[in-house]
Amino acid sequence: MPGVVIGTPLASASLPAVWQDDQAATQTVVAHLAELGHRRIARVTGTPRYWHTKIRTDAFQEAAAAAGIEVSAIEADYTREFGARVTRELINRPDPPSAILYDNDVMAVAGLGEAQRMGVQVPRDLSIMAWDDSRLCELVHPAITALRRDVAAVGAESARRLSALAAGRKVGDFREPLPQLMVRESTARPAR
Repeated sequence: MPGVVIGTPLASASLPAVWQDDQAATQTVVAHLAELGHRRIARVTGTPRYWHTKIRTDAFQEAAAAAGIEVSAIEADYTREFGARVTRELINRPDPPSAILYDNDVMAVAGLGEAQRMGVQVPRDLSIMAWDDSRLCELVHPAITALRRDVAAVGAESARRLSALAAGRKVGDFREPLPQLMVRESTARPAR
């Protein structure tokens, strides 16, 4: 039976992969925060058993080290509960981060709400970013800076490749265009 993997070629075995360059996207995020002057950044990851989580974590640590930024990564599960809890833990540290990157929009929105409940002003006291852009990121205040990728185009490309395979044609991997950084009001120069 023909199949196409939507994910890194590292995990696709002999199947063609439609994938996003998580390493390059992570470098974009770290560069944005570094340009703003952030020197202590936290990342709230997704499930660590996923390839994209590992790739992002490794790239995050490498890019931050190259920029002289202190980082920490906390494993989570993509839920709002984890997003809120981890945000509270990070803010309560003796040396809290000046920016937090969440691996999805749901955790970022929950983190924003928790920070606001704690009296933390975003982005003056804390910058917040989301890996996945969605309407959620635009509907909250302040709107959340996020990486936007064309999910519908990824689905269409995957379907085209699967259809070609089913027709007996040879199909290779496809790297989707790099996500676009949507800079919104949730990121700014750190006040401290």
